[in-house]
Amino acid sequence: MSTASAGAPEQGASAAARAERSARIEAMIFVGLLVVLAVGVLISTTTIREPPGSTNTLGARVVPYAVGVLLLVSSLAVLVGQLRGRFGHPEGGEDIDLEHGTAWIPTGILALSFLSLMVTIPFLGWPLGVTILFAGASLALGAKRWWVAVLIGLAMGVVTQLVFGTLLGLSLPPTGTLTSWIGI
Repeated sequence: MSTASAGAPEQGASAAARAERSARIEAMIFVGLLVVLAVGVLISTTTIREPPGSTNTLGARVVPYAVGVLLLVSSLAVLVGQLRGRFGHPEGGEDIDLEHGTAWIPTGILALSFLSLMVTIPFLGWPLGVTILFAGASLALGAKRWWVAVLIGLAMGVVTQLVFGTLLGLSLPPTGTLTSWIGI
């Protein structure tokens, strides 16, 4: 009888060790997949064609190369940390309240904000479409001051228009059919 009670903690400890080992292997497999994904992004970026004689300062390959390199460097850093034995601790529980259901009004406003881009870009242009998207999403997620959300959304729309539309030469319409009078 004493051997059964003495063996129970050992079995529990070995089960916990197996679970921890399994979690570590899963984490390393995930990071390995991220390394493979990063290499795939870098290889496929080389196939992006840029027009000969293009006068753009930045070509179409700049952002994919930057994303691929950042993904590769960060995933290799995590992989090296894991090989040295540094793993994160699993969370004890979720930070959700199971007593409350889904908040459908903010979810609907958020979905409508994303869907609004289909309507607003052709009629208002990219900067104003992004303004509506950002302001709607911010308000749905709990922004206190609507005018700050609108100003930040407008700034994001203008900056992305300048960077991607002007520097990279992507086709982002600065104005739409209703705002063509602006003359940009």
